[in-house]
Amino acid sequence: MRTSLALAAAALLMVHWPVHAQDSRGPAIYKVEFDIHDSGDAAGKTRHYTMVTSANQKAVFKVGSRVPVATGSFQPGATTPMTQFTYVDVGVNIECTVGDMNGKVMMHGNIDISTIAHEAAAPGANPTISQTKLQLETAADPGKPTVVAAIDDPVTMRQFQVLATVTRVN
Repeated sequence: MRTSLALAAAALLMVHWPVHAQDSRGPAIYKVEFDIHDSGDAAGKTRHYTMVTSANQKAVFKVGSRVPVATGSFQPGATTPMTQFTYVDVGVNIECTVGDMNGKVMMHGNIDISTIAHEAAAPGANPTISQTKLQLETAADPGKPTVVAAIDDPVTMRQFQVLATVTRVN
């Protein structure tokens, strides 16, 4: 009786095994490349950013500076006032998650491109920060560049184009 129960359980598991079996190549690993063309760059260059990530895991890429921005001031007692600061990430910040779906690569991401537009005019004043933020959810053909954003900024007169290429590496 025990043997037949064990065989029946094994048969049920074997029927479902291919559905739950891991790919023979192991967990999916992807190379994600972003090409960002910004017409505001001095030479009109395209910046290139590459990251490697596992399927369905968030990858984070940050390059730039942390800029202090005064958010408040208080005076504890009779001493000089103290200023509170918050630090803002200025530069390029990219977060993305990728995975396979029916032969396509699904990508969810956030891209934040910011610069200091104007330094603070007076001591203690905050700088002006120019910022472009994208949130994307797209399907792409593996290994082929896909335009995930094209932006004409009417305030700064800059144009951005963002291409993403996602390639499975294993």
